Amino acid sequence: MGYYSDVALCLTKNGMDQLKTALAEAEKNNLDNFAAIKMLIGGEPNKIDEGSGSVVFLWEGEKWYDEFDEVAFVGKLMDNLPHEDFLFIRIGEDYDDIETRGSYRCNPQRVRITREIATD
Repeated sequence: MGYYSDVALCLTKNGMDQLKTALAEAEKNNLDNFAAIKMLIGGEPNKIDEGSGSVVFLWEGEKWYDEFDEVAFVGKLMDNLPHEDFLFIRIGEDYDDIETRGSYRCNPQRVRITREIATD
């Protein structure tokens, strides 16, 4: 069991370039944990905007605990990025458990939180 979250990380081109650099450094200096890091964020992004070079990584049903090496890697990446180069959104299982970081709000993929009442 555990607590699961849905997570989105939107990066500008500069943010993606810095991610690639951080991944290369992790592969050299953090080989023990690199497999978990690469599994989480080392593959192709879920969405790519060719015009701007921005990307989006999406994870659903993820155990997003800071003590996990791959989650700590993403946190450190965000700590080192200018706020305008990323937007991070994590929605937990609890209704009011929403975490956001970064200020890249004009992202071409329109990554955002929505709240609505719907009926069929």
